[in-house]
Amino acid sequence: MTSFTAGLGAELRRRIERAGGDYPPLYPAVILAASVAVTVVSVAQRYPFDQLGWVIAALAFACGTVVLDLSLPPSSSVCFTVLASTLCFLMDPVPNDAAPLQLILSAAIGAAMYSLRIGIRVAVLCIALVVVFGIFGDLESPALYALGVASGWLIGYMVLIQKRLSDNRARVLRERADRAASDERRRIAREIHDVIAHSLSITMLNVTGARRALEQDRDVDEALEALTDAERQGRQAMSEIRTIVHVLGADETQPPTAPPGCRDLAALVDDYRKAGIHVSYRVVGDLAALSDPVSAAVYRITQESLANVVKHSTANRAAVTVIVGDSVAVTIENPHLGGRSKDRGGTGIDGMTQRAALLGGDLETSHDGGTWKVRATMPARVMTDGLGV
Repeated sequence: MTSFTAGLGAELRRRIERAGGDYPPLYPAVILAASVAVTVVSVAQRYPFDQLGWVIAALAFACGTVVLDLSLPPSSSVCFTVLASTLCFLMDPVPNDAAPLQLILSAAIGAAMYSLRIGIRVAVLCIALVVVFGIFGDLESPALYALGVASGWLIGYMVLIQKRLSDNRARVLRERADRAASDERRRIAREIHDVIAHSLSITMLNVTGARRALEQDRDVDEALEALTDAERQGRQAMSEIRTIVHVLGADETQPPTAPPGCRDLAALVDDYRKAGIHVSYRVVGDLAALSDPVSAAVYRITQESLANVVKHSTANRAAVTVIVGDSVAVTIENPHLGGRSKDRGGTGIDGMTQRAALLGGDLETSHDGGTWKVRATMPARVMTDGLGV
């Protein structure tokens, strides 16, 4: 019995929610309860039922309205069954009649749930019904009831406007959340791309060097040194990837792990030098003057550019220049005879451009006289709150 009652209650709740359309379930529940209360009062006012036929007809239309509300999707037809029920009640007039209150509810529902044209049509019919029975029937205070209908329509229309504003706000918030999620996915993709591209580039260079040392020179010590460096790069890449995964799953109260920055540039250049790339490195100004987001962006742009040297250049030579002032400019140049690089369908250049743009800077690439150049310019200090670059 308990399960049956619970199931019946759940089904009734579902039907009430459907009757309210996009409105919260409380709205249709209150309207239905008010409509039932007005019907009961209107019937009680007509006791002992001098014109029983009209009362029965009014009750039939009222019950039909409730059945339509709970059985079918929201439809303007329920407003017209309410009008029919009220008309039947008014055929048996009583002093201080409560039946016209149904018209006020009907006008409010029409304005709140349906189009403006239907809402106005329902309100006009309700007022017309009041006026006709005020003139040709015995309805008392028709002007007061007509004013109530107009007020009901206005309230319903205000509710509709408020709902539309709320829906628009919810849509804007969803769009913002989608954009934030998309930006975060791109940031994560940039981080993983940079870590993997850098580590694999140096690892492949070291493995190639070890193979050549064994094949050409039979130099076991040099081969072991190259393989050891490749192993170190692999472990470093795994550590950085674990750090990224940890940050993604970490509690917001935990302090974030500091990303690599300009303090690590010298070590980055040394890694490529050990792998066989001749890299000249020059710094003008104080790298410590850079804010953390800018420092991280300079490191990642340099890292990606040197990885591209390995992937696209056969000269094994590059020059890195960092100039710090009110702004910071990082330039990476390398010989490249194959024309302007397209990054072979990759995301490296786009990722570097996005990093610079996020900090209010820009990144340019050019190919001139057999030299490929990447130049990024950004403000030296950018105050950010959790900005991922």
